[in-house]
Amino acid sequence: MKKLILIAFLFCAFSVKAQQNLVLNGSFELNNATSCFNPMDDNIEYNNTLFYSKSFGDDYSTGIASLPCWVCSPSVLWGGQPQDGNWVLGLDGVHQIIVVPPPLDTTVHNIKQGKVSLELAIPLLDNKRYKLSFYAKSPPTDVPTLFCFTKKGNFVSVGISNSDTAFGTLLLTTPLADTSWQEYTYVFETQNEEQYITIEVGLNDTINQSILLDNFVLFETTEPLTTGINELKGINRQLLKIVDILGKESKSKKGLLFYIYSDGTVEKRLVIE
Repeated sequence: MKKLILIAFLFCAFSVKAQQNLVLNGSFELNNATSCFNPMDDNIEYNNTLFYSKSFGDDYSTGIASLPCWVCSPSVLWGGQPQDGNWVLGLDGVHQIIVVPPPLDTTVHNIKQGKVSLELAIPLLDNKRYKLSFYAKSPPTDVPTLFCFTKKGNFVSVGISNSDTAFGTLLLTTPLADTSWQEYTYVFETQNEEQYITIEVGLNDTINQSILLDNFVLFETTEPLTTGINELKGINRQLLKIVDILGKESKSKKGLLFYIYSDGTVEKRLVIE
């Protein structure tokens, strides 16, 4: 009987070990930040503050915060709590189009995009299936502007890479984040022994972006592969607009119409009455 108990204990211990998170600092708790809200002036500051993570985007586009954190009085920073521990990652993105009048008569694109990599405990194994999950959150509409992430229209792309300063292979792009925490999951297979999860804030024309992220978890799985963006857990897609066959926005509910959604999908509908 004792042998059976010991075998069962060892089996359980092995199972728990097999499910350990491969992302070394997926909740951003391993840091030496000196304040509860720490926007990074440049990549060097980020890389000296966060362990097992590297910023390779543009300066002034990353930061970490401890939630709740009273830096956005009268509101707590984005409200609510982190998904794991006390700290969360903030990514910012700006795409400004500046038209310079004559005599220069030119257009200047000012782009700043937050990009970070997360180191894995071991390289991913070839032809193995992995499940990635993480949480994302958008700013509330009433948050003050000073020292706060106030940009709208936010989303992120997540990939895997062999380099901590290159995005690598795209896994998924999320729809627009909600003002409450949403969990996203993605099951994939790898063939290149990647060593990093990479994250890149989205850019949408001239709309500034900002998003909070937390609790990146990666482990081996036998679950079915994710075949489309609509299978991402926690997504509630939103209807952006309805256009007719000429691409003009339509208020009519008759004829051939195209429904365009926030996750990038388009539905064709033919309505005859």
